[in-house]
Amino acid sequence: MKRIISLLIISVIFSCGKKLDLKPDSDIVQPATVKDFENLLDNTEVMNSTPGLAQISADEYFIPDLQSWQAISSVTQRNAYLWLKDLYGAETKIKDWSAPYTTVFYSNSVIDLLAKKDISNDLEMQHIQGRALFSRAYAFYALVSIFSKAYDAATAATDLGVPLKLSSAIDETQPRSSVQATYDQIIRDALAAGELLEQNFNPEKKNRPSQVAAFAFLARVYLSMRKYDLAEWYADKAMNLYAVLVDFNTLPITNRSSFTVNSVETIYYSQQIMAYSSTTVGSAPLYGIDPLLINLYEPKDLRLKIYFKLSPVGHAIIKGINSIGYPFTGLATDELYLIKAECLARRQQKDDALLFLNTLVKTRYVSGGFKAITAANSSMALDKILTERRKALIWRSLRWTDLKRLNLEGRDITLRRNVEGQMYSLAPNSPLYVMPIPLDEILLSKIQQNIR
Repeated sequence: MKRIISLLIISVIFSCGKKLDLKPDSDIVQPATVKDFENLLDNTEVMNSTPGLAQISADEYFIPDLQSWQAISSVTQRNAYLWLKDLYGAETKIKDWSAPYTTVFYSNSVIDLLAKKDISNDLEMQHIQGRALFSRAYAFYALVSIFSKAYDAATAATDLGVPLKLSSAIDETQPRSSVQATYDQIIRDALAAGELLEQNFNPEKKNRPSQVAAFAFLARVYLSMRKYDLAEWYADKAMNLYAVLVDFNTLPITNRSSFTVNSVETIYYSQQIMAYSSTTVGSAPLYGIDPLLINLYEPKDLRLKIYFKLSPVGHAIIKGINSIGYPFTGLATDELYLIKAECLARRQQKDDALLFLNTLVKTRYVSGGFKAITAANSSMALDKILTERRKALIWRSLRWTDLKRLNLEGRDITLRRNVEGQMYSLAPNSPLYVMPIPLDEILLSKIQQNIR
């Protein structure tokens, strides 16, 4: 981590529109004005990138043949597909670890600089502080979702979380915190951000978080913790501010993505790190969407044409969902409707749960072609909501955390891969759901490794 952060000091200079750095050298200008800080935080490659291991390890796709398998050059990518214990082989500088800590460093640098100022009467600087706190929370959540066990209230105080770096000091190292402490910090930062950020987002700059984004993020976090009352509470708070859905009948159906970075349903934009392209980007079709998943979409479901296209060999692949390149991992209103519906079903409010679900899903069908989803009881309603969650939130790096939390509840979901006749499987609650810390990080900081 020290080496990564040291290099960041140099990178900050070149990432902004003017000569900015975060160390007190006499010949380098530190951020001082609102514009300076905006230049720093608008570096989307740093502030709006999340890991990719969750996406390539989940059960939404398959690699169809040996030729495609051999064409994947990344050892990490191949091993993550098969859930192997030795995930990285000899590969180092794993961006799934370093990229979120880059975000944390930038965020801490802004927070530390603002701590030296009196911003109590400066709303613009308070918004900047809120952005930094949100980004730090967002990065810590990305890390704990991949490199730690699923949140379990019974064991969270002793389960290993991630190092909570809360200072921009380069020489300061931190041991791994517990999962409980990690989530406590994420929630603390997100709540503080919600108090400081502007209520509404700029529709042309959805790389910037807002109060709506803070509430939507908290709904996602609490859902992953299986604290469904609080997940619903924050979903409500977000939807009270913004709950717009798009009628998919109005979207263009092209061979590329029907969406943009600032699509209407997007609340906050982030995307997967620029890695693992051969199995995550539609322009490099070395994969196919799981046929069992594709078959869940009915013929009149517009997502079949808007989300997917056929590869040259006839497999369904992704065009791009709420993004134009690497997988979208941000926050959007469709996720909020699904969180609200799931939480209602879990507290036996079947009819209300189905109302939210049908309100969302109807917008995805050919006009006049949607038949309302029904269920005899709340348990059946929950099953249907979780199925629709798979369909609606495909390719957004959310399936991995869903698998972890649902298996803790006894859903007993086993993942399987077939590579040239050899079967691989991932059992529910397996330690292989927790990614290993990259070896170069272990050597540098001496933090404790995950057991797989």
